[in-house]
Amino acid sequence: MVAGMFMLASCFGQHNKAPSKGVNLDSERGYGERGADPKQLKNEYPAPTVETLERIDNIRTQLFPE
Repeated sequence: MVAGMFMLASCFGQHNKAPSKGVNLDSERGYGERGADPKQLKNEYPAPTVETLERIDNIRTQLFPE
């Protein structure tokens, strides 16, 4: 019982506070400029072909038969 009280007491007070600021949050190399557009372009994938759509449908019907 006493050990449980000590364990609960460790949850309160000055020792249970995380630092409010990260280590490299101000790094422009890691995070870029705050509020600016991202430098990395969005991935663009080609539209699926008819063969790909048929294959997807065949796999779906094999895995989830009705």
